[in-house]
Amino acid sequence: MRKLALVALALALVLGAAALLAACGNKVPQGAIATVDGTPVPKAQFDQYIAQAKSSASSSGTGAFPSPGTTTYNRYAAEIVNYLVEQQIVLNAAAKDGITISDAQVQSQLSAIAAQYGGTQKMYAAAKKAGMDPGQLKTYVRNSLIGQKLYQKIIAGAKPSAAQMQAYYQKNRSSFDTPATRTVRHVLVKTRAQAETVYALLKAHDTNAEWAKVAKRYSIDTATKNSGGALGAIHKGEMVKPFEDAAFALALDTVSRPVHSQYGWHVLEVTKITPAKKSTYASAKSSILSTLTSQLQQKAWTAWLTGQQKAAKILYAVGFDPKLLTASPSPSASVSGSPSVAPSPSAST
Repeated sequence: MRKLALVALALALVLGAAALLAACGNKVPQGAIATVDGTPVPKAQFDQYIAQAKSSASSSGTGAFPSPGTTTYNRYAAEIVNYLVEQQIVLNAAAKDGITISDAQVQSQLSAIAAQYGGTQKMYAAAKKAGMDPGQLKTYVRNSLIGQKLYQKIIAGAKPSAAQMQAYYQKNRSSFDTPATRTVRHVLVKTRAQAETVYALLKAHDTNAEWAKVAKRYSIDTATKNSGGALGAIHKGEMVKPFEDAAFALALDTVSRPVHSQYGWHVLEVTKITPAKKSTYASAKSSILSTLTSQLQQKAWTAWLTGQQKAAKILYAVGFDPKLLTASPSPSASVSGSPSVAPSPSAST
C-alpha cells in the first residue's frame, strides 16, 4: 500500500510539473492580446481600433464611448479581438503560401487613397483623426493587400456551372422581367381650388415651358418644382395608390383632373409609356453569373476561414477572450471604423 502511495505521489508530481511547463509555454507574451499558432496579435492594434471607435462616436455626436467593463464596451472589444485574430489567421496563411506585397504596391495604394482624400496631407490627417499614424496606415494597407491577394486565390475556382445558372433563372425568372413604366410629371398643391387653377392653366397650354412655369410657381414638391414637375419613370407599387391609379389610367400626353393623395392635390401628365417586357435567359445571363459568382465566392471564403479557425491554435491574454467578454458568440454591435473580416476590394482609411 505504501509503495502504491509513493508511486501515485511521484506520478502526481510529474504530471503537475508537466502541466506547469505546458502552461508556461502557452502563455500569451506581454504586449499581445492573443497568439495565433504562436504569432502574437499586438495590443497596439486593439488600442488603435478602440481609438477609432472613440473618435467615430465623438465626431458623430452619438454620445460618450462606453466605459471599459460595461456590456457595450465588451461587445466592441470582443468584435475587435475576433477581427484581429481572423486577420492574423489570414496573414499566417498568406505567409505559408509565399504571398508578399512590395513597398511599391503599398505606395501605389496609398497614392490611390490620397487621391480620394484630395492629397497626401489630407489622407494622413484623416488617418490621424481615426487613430492611425503614418506607419500604422502603411501596415493596414499592406495587410489589406495581402488579404486581398489570398482572398483572390481562395475564391479563384468559385464559378457557377451552366446547370446552376439555368436552374437559378427558372426559379427567379419573373424577377428579371421589366415592368411597365410611365414617365410622369406633376404639380402638387395643398387645396383642390389651387389644383383646379393649375389644371386650367396646363389644359390651356400643355407645353414644356408652361409646365416649368406653373410647377415653379405653384408646386409644393421641392424635389420637382424646379424641373417642370418631372418625376421620371415610375412602375406599379412605387407611388401612393391614388397617384399610381391615375398615372396608369391616363392616356399619353393628357393632363389629369386633380387627384387627391395623402400629400395633397396633384395634377399630372404621362409623357411616355413603356410596356412590360418578359426576360429571356440570354438577357438575364450576365446578371445571374454575377449573382451566383458572388454567392459562391463568399461561400468558398467563409468555408476556408472557418476551417482555418478550427485548425489554428488560438490563445487569449487575460481579459481578451471574446467568449468571456460577451455571452453572445456573434456580437450584434458593430465596431465603428473597423473593416470587415473578409478582405475588401480596396483598402481605405
